[in-house]
Amino acid sequence: MRKSFYRWAVLAFAVTACGAPELSGEGGEGGVSAAQGLSGSDATAPLSIAATIPEPDANGEHHGDVTVWVWSTDAESGVEAIFYAFSGAMTGGGVVEGSQAWLPVINQLGTTTVTYYAKDVAGNYEEPRTLTVHITPDATGDCSPIILNDFNLFVLGDYSGGHDVLGKVAAGGNVSLQYFAVGAGLTGEDRENVLVAGGDLNITYGSVYGDGHYAGSTTADETVSFLGGALAQAQPLDFSIRAQELMAASESLSYQAVTGTTTIEPWGGVMLQGSEAELNVFEVEASAFASAVYFSISVPEGSMALVNVLGEAASFSNFGHGYSGVDATGVLFNFPSATSITASSFGFFGTVLAPYAHVTFDNGSWDGGLYAASFSGNAEGHIAPLRDIMTCDGGGNRW
Repeated sequence: MRKSFYRWAVLAFAVTACGAPELSGEGGEGGVSAAQGLSGSDATAPLSIAATIPEPDANGEHHGDVTVWVWSTDAESGVEAIFYAFSGAMTGGGVVEGSQAWLPVINQLGTTTVTYYAKDVAGNYEEPRTLTVHITPDATGDCSPIILNDFNLFVLGDYSGGHDVLGKVAAGGNVSLQYFAVGAGLTGEDRENVLVAGGDLNITYGSVYGDGHYAGSTTADETVSFLGGALAQAQPLDFSIRAQELMAASESLSYQAVTGTTTIEPWGGVMLQGSEAELNVFEVEASAFASAVYFSISVPEGSMALVNVLGEAASFSNFGHGYSGVDATGVLFNFPSATSITASSFGFFGTVLAPYAHVTFDNGSWDGGLYAASFSGNAEGHIAPLRDIMTCDGGGNRW
């Protein structure tokens, strides 16, 4: 099982009759009650300050591990303990006795909010304070894009049986199609590499809305039209290099730490819930989809969802979906270890990355890109290009 982080914690602060905050939430310490109120003549709460080591850059960002130091003072009864909690990219919390606290190292990409306050010996509680730590990949480091929006269908091996793919299609092996259309949904002047076969191009009775290329031989005759383009024997794509890139991207994405929650309902619902403003990461066992009757994703408006589907074989059939806060251009299904994906009477709403999987897909459709080892079936491809992703050395991704 892959390690997880970004588990969402809800931090709630309440004020008791004595002004003492109660901290609740995953990793947080238990609250304090009104019975722990003021004692003696000390009615003044402690005062705390916090600092990060190292300091952030000019943009307020860190590019590596961050340690937070909290120092509290109380001129009368003295500081008894410091309370803290993390929320956001990193979660957790605790209590440190004394007037100084070195908090656990923050080492997760994204924004972590540190909430802290102190209690003095007399029982006075300071109002909670917050410090925001934002860790991003080093802009000077080695970063490279993960390109998953250039083709509607891209397979490393063979493609056969398709009838209608609205965007571009490329296959490193042979392409076999009859009564088909490729590229009818393309707009603008980009008509290059609309249909590419790294092997033979066996096509009849169809239309290609742009240029077609093949490296081996072709059966294309007068029953095939190239509208706005032409057919030529050529190899414009390096499938071996692209295979390495896709495999590396899938592995990198599979280790992105989990930020959202996955709930498998007894009635067959697969429910994903996230709260991150940029990227919400989920893990789902492939077996959960075999008996699913409904799939949902709920994330903040404008954010993205990465769904890492774990398992060597996955099956999707006859169930619907519902998305909140995101559409197909913001959803990526990553199958890092799958070698077989079977789908029928189903629709993928989002891009699929499965570089090792042989996909069999009939009587359905996908909205986005589909990147796999091979593809057979009559499912339709609809254009919904995935938003840009950048992966950087040292972990983490930019979306």
